[in-house]
Amino acid sequence: MVKCKKCNFKNNKDGNFCVKCGAKLKEICNCWIKKELYNCGKEKCPSYGLYKKLFRKNRQIK
Repeated sequence: MVKCKKCNFKNNKDGNFCVKCGAKLKEICNCWIKKELYNCGKEKCPSYGLYKKLFRKNRQIK
């Protein structure tokens, strides 16, 4: 279990964010968008915004 520093809720050790308040539990997350360890630098998951940014970047490379 990982205790949230913001609300003290006990979370699953594999979680990236607190299920109660949404605060980041780890500096480097197992990012569900990038499918690898990644530090976005945000306090809350940027999820869809990060997906759009990466999608645009990949389209410019091709």
